[in-house]
Amino acid sequence: MLNELKNKRNYRLTFGLIFTYLVLGVVAFFFADYIPLVRAYLWNIFLALLPLVFALIIDFLHDHKAPIFITLIIGLAWLFVFPNSPYMITDLAHLNLYRVSYGLNISTFHSAWFGVLFATFSIITGVLMGMLSLYIVDEIIRKRFNTPLAWLFSVIVSGLAGFGIFLGRFPRFNSWDILRRPRFLLSNILRQLNEHTLGFVILFATMTLALYWLFYLIFNDGRKTDKI
Repeated sequence: MLNELKNKRNYRLTFGLIFTYLVLGVVAFFFADYIPLVRAYLWNIFLALLPLVFALIIDFLHDHKAPIFITLIIGLAWLFVFPNSPYMITDLAHLNLYRVSYGLNISTFHSAWFGVLFATFSIITGVLMGMLSLYIVDEIIRKRFNTPLAWLFSVIVSGLAGFGIFLGRFPRFNSWDILRRPRFLLSNILRQLNEHTLGFVILFATMTLALYWLFYLIFNDGRKTDKI
């Protein structure tokens, strides 16, 4: 699938944005002692990069006809880490720190504004990497099976992502806790199930699905434009 996309404009733009962010991240790292939360955003963007890495591995395995069980194992790893990408939208809550600490409505303090811009760019890049990873996996399913199953897959993944975002934001679980502490994780999930949890999960699942469908429409439109 990547062989078909590597010359496409949107593919180049997407990875161009990711590369730009990585360069910006290196710069930001040297100012981490002066700008709040920079290290936290760098860590979160690393976690958001993992779904794309696993998706590229899945695509490579698919193209080279690897044994299906290996692809499924990597696919499960991708599913576990995928929520790290849309999770970054919840980091918008941290922007209040800059407003309170620096009074951004009346301040021109450049470090604070750099922090705001870096946080915003981090969130955009993190979400974009996740949507690209879902697109890669979704296209493999679409070609191997059919379009309705691919759409159903994106709906299920978005629903699971909504729940994963909740687990990451409030009980503060990580992707690897599924393997490290599965029983403790399950007991916490059962204990925190209520209407507020369900509302949060539905909200972020819907947001993830809407973002993916928007990404899909824009990305596919760009591919069609390249063919003209």
